[in-house]
Amino acid sequence: FTLDTLPYSIRVLFESSIRNCDGFLVKETDAMNILDWKTKQNNVEVPFCPARVVLQDFTGIPAMVDFAAMREAVRNAGGDPVKVNPACPTDLTVDHSLQIDFSKCAIQNAPNPGGGDSQKPMAKLSPLKAQPRKLPCRGQTGCKGPCSAGDSSRTSGQFSAQIENTPILCPFHLQPVPEPETVLKNQEIEFGRNRERLQFFKWSSKVFKNISIIPPETGMAHQVNLEYLSRVVFEVKDFLYPDSVVGTDSHMTMVNGLGILGWGVGGIETEAVMLGMPVTLTLPEVVGCELTGAASPLATSIDIVLSITKHLRQADVAGKFVEFFGSGVSQLSVADRTTIANMCPEYGAILSFFPVDNVTLKHLKHTGFDKAKLEVMEAYLKAVKLFRNDESSSREPEYSQVVQISLSSIIPYVSGPKRSQDRVAVNNMKSDFQACLNEKVCTTDYEGNEYKLSHGCIVIAAVISCTNNCNPSVMLAAAGLVVKPYIRTSLSPGSGMVTHYLSSSGVLPYLSKLG
Repeated sequence: FTLDTLPYSIRVLFESSIRNCDGFLVKETDAMNILDWKTKQNNVEVPFCPARVVLQDFTGIPAMVDFAAMREAVRNAGGDPVKVNPACPTDLTVDHSLQIDFSKCAIQNAPNPGGGDSQKPMAKLSPLKAQPRKLPCRGQTGCKGPCSAGDSSRTSGQFSAQIENTPILCPFHLQPVPEPETVLKNQEIEFGRNRERLQFFKWSSKVFKNISIIPPETGMAHQVNLEYLSRVVFEVKDFLYPDSVVGTDSHMTMVNGLGILGWGVGGIETEAVMLGMPVTLTLPEVVGCELTGAASPLATSIDIVLSITKHLRQADVAGKFVEFFGSGVSQLSVADRTTIANMCPEYGAILSFFPVDNVTLKHLKHTGFDKAKLEVMEAYLKAVKLFRNDESSSREPEYSQVVQISLSSIIPYVSGPKRSQDRVAVNNMKSDFQACLNEKVCTTDYEGNEYKLSHGCIVIAAVISCTNNCNPSVMLAAAGLVVKPYIRTSLSPGSGMVTHYLSSSGVLPYLSKLG
């Protein structure tokens, strides 16, 4: 057997099996089966011990309730309940509870289509100003908070006091975050509606070790995972090993765009990992997706992402790993890679893996990752053959099958509005639109004015998906829209840092005008 022929994603499984081999949960035969992947794929089950776990609040709260119940059971049995903690490092992001009760039209004293009660008095102070917890960062040199760069300990950190007249600050890097009135109203309702749940999370963050609770309004779990929680390479007591993750969300695959192996699993599997058990999976086939050529300057990131998604859906990759290689990979930014990896549920793959390369390192450098850590990371990944280098003369890994996609064949498309796979080439838009002119035309009354809803009219507009609100090119496209008064809009940046760079680039005022 030779490691050079294994796909990079399988090498991560192999490294984990060697590092965690104890002869009981992970045996030597498991490592040998992974090394013999070419003949054992689809024929054997192997254990995998991820480096960490990421939970979102809907599935995270049952897990934390179970741990609280275990503590009570241990106490009733005469044991020490303080010893009951997650064995695997765990992060829980509170990001699924915000609803759009108020939109732009509700703030303008119009009837609220979201159903929110506009008569309820609103508190003067935003919940975010109530001393957000400063979470440990990954060692970014640009960190403005009191955390020390390089501190990987999972402690509760320091508190940052804020007063009513100060702006909302990102709880990670303490960057100012704009606070539109609609945002504050929706947040006030959220904190009242979910008070008991949020109090339980606050209690959990204080009593349990080896777990970090990311407070609400910080951002979406996947983007927070990319920006702040991902290490790429773990360093524990001068011991290095690859970052990897499982989580309770099907779109956890987004992190594979950063070279971190990860995918979504069920709640019971997640709790088992938190208790120190491995995830068991059938040794998968790995489909190599070779990207060649250069994309047209007129093709947007979304054109590329959706074209690749369409090809993979047709290639029958369901239940398999997908791994990207070829000269075209270096043309994709990390934002594009993470968007493609996020789309895994759309084409049925377990995950879509982009090995760490020079583009990844450049991205980490631009996001403020510590220079010394980057040098150690690069040296380690090259030493264990987990670094992909287009300039190297080494041959590509062997794959179960290879799908070839030429980026030069991708042209501008318009997708939707209902399904991302409903794509129409821009040069066919006129004929396609004319074919739809037999649809019914109607009128609507709004604030005493009558509006005609004709062909092509939009009544709901939201930039809220984790694949949309974290990719700069998509947000820039949204900034060029014009909104009718009756259209209910919502904008939810993926994290505080996304809001910060939208504001710094001058785009946010234009997005705010849309509502």
